[in-house]
Amino acid sequence: MNDNKINNVLTFMSVVIVGTLLLSLLPAFNLGNFEFKKVDVVADIRIDEKDVDTDVIDTIRQTKPELVDICKTGIICIDDYSPQHNALNSFYDALDSSNRTVRIAYFGDSFIEGDLLTGSLRALFQKKYGGNGVGFVPVNCVTAGFRVSVVTSAVGWDEHCITDSIFSRKKQGISGHYFIPDTNSTATFSCRTVFGKEPDTCSMASFYFITDGNLKFTTTINRKIREEHSIKGSGNIQKVSVAGRIGHIRITINNPGVNTRFFGVTLDNENAGVAVDNFSLRGVSGETLKYIPEKTLRDFDSLRNYDLIILQYGLNVATKTGNNYSNYKKTMTGVINYLRNNFPNSSFMLVSVGDKAAKINGEMTTTPGAKNLLVTQQQIASECGIAFWNLMDAMTLDGGIVGYVKSKPSKANLDYTHINIRGGEQIARRLFETIEYEKQKYIEKKTQQIKKYENIFYKKN
Repeated sequence: MNDNKINNVLTFMSVVIVGTLLLSLLPAFNLGNFEFKKVDVVADIRIDEKDVDTDVIDTIRQTKPELVDICKTGIICIDDYSPQHNALNSFYDALDSSNRTVRIAYFGDSFIEGDLLTGSLRALFQKKYGGNGVGFVPVNCVTAGFRVSVVTSAVGWDEHCITDSIFSRKKQGISGHYFIPDTNSTATFSCRTVFGKEPDTCSMASFYFITDGNLKFTTTINRKIREEHSIKGSGNIQKVSVAGRIGHIRITINNPGVNTRFFGVTLDNENAGVAVDNFSLRGVSGETLKYIPEKTLRDFDSLRNYDLIILQYGLNVATKTGNNYSNYKKTMTGVINYLRNNFPNSSFMLVSVGDKAAKINGEMTTTPGAKNLLVTQQQIASECGIAFWNLMDAMTLDGGIVGYVKSKPSKANLDYTHINIRGGEQIARRLFETIEYEKQKYIEKKTQQIKKYENIFYKKN
């Protein structure tokens, strides 16, 4: 009897392996609005022939902007590649004015998933500038079980993510997801207590969706306050907001309407402070952003109006010994320009790949491939004329990824690639201090220029 069970297991495993290999032979194809992606069972272990040179590209000095700020000790300055060296000025002005909500969109891969880095960055901004809530949250996602800032639960939705094998790019929202409701579909969002802090609340919860009409749903705040919503059709993405001191909110679909898709909810204060939206997708390189329809991006620009958009990718691009990322450079340059066209009023900053180590000559050290990708990303920022922050250098201030892993308690996982919540706090603190430092220099320079012009004006009059 036991032999038969073992044979059955072996037979099943053989069928799975053979089936997977056969799927890998199928080419990628589109079927109507759906895309089937090519299966590659050895993508994570294959080393391209072109990626065997361990030399590190030495072009960093060539791509540095002409006017490089001299930073004080402990600060890795932001490189400004814009023609007028004003890449982040409008963002700094927004922070300094404090008369409305300042919004930041932070796009990235698994390095920022679970709100590990962005959660701490958000807390730092809100502590100084005000605001509340966790920003944008998809109806559901793979990080729902361990996101440190919000607890989510979704039942009865047809869920789609751009990393799935069957997905309609035309239907996706800004986060790379879309969710099709059914009658009685529900989703709940609760602010989470982190490290003994008081549970967070938000002042406004806003649901984002598109529908051809007849959509009806009910929102329930803090399990008590109910409000029913009837939505007419529109060709644009719509937003329905409810206000209050919200610690928990639930949406219940009474009638899914016609051709309805939900994208997520924002939990924040729409009138003051700083909001930071986390748009993380595991296993992506950043190029998937170019597949978000222009109409979708423009609708979100109208509804959300980001002051700063941060892009941080690279973990899924850097190979151990890679030294040729020219194709990636071309792709990401196009992605950034595509986003800038659709968010014309936003400042942009590219954050480099984080430190990534492997055993080389018997010792754990930063991989040449990660260093080379860093240089390529710097070149991307230079060609696009945007701001650039060297995350690898910032991590080096604290011993790099090896130092993160060996610290007590540790700040990174044993894969020498991914940070944990303590590592996220460390990096967020470094980035926040850098932004504050750069902002203060800008404000001081701006003040000096105003005084100079005032003096000239008074002398003439």
